[in-house]
Amino acid sequence: MPGHILSAKCTCGFEREVAPGATVNALRVIAYTADGRDLVTIESEKAKTAGLTVIEDPWLKAQETSLYVSLDSSWGPYQCPRCTQDSLQLCPKGLWD
Repeated sequence: MPGHILSAKCTCGFEREVAPGATVNALRVIAYTADGRDLVTIESEKAKTAGLTVIEDPWLKAQETSLYVSLDSSWGPYQCPRCTQDSLQLCPKGLWD
């Protein structure tokens, strides 16, 4: 099943790799942890049950207008879990299946 590999980066030094997409059993999403201090990839149902804030996969949004996404792209800003500023960017790194 397909998915994306994204790098979440902030100017404060926060960096995390997330990998949303579809597995055989579930849909994986990007979400802030319960305390809001980190980003994780988690099954959408678990995120919903835990009441986590989910970030929609921006790569999927970009593909609504063009199938081609440059690896030089970036999306954001989002709130950074470390510094809490709206300075987090999500950048494409690759695909997984």
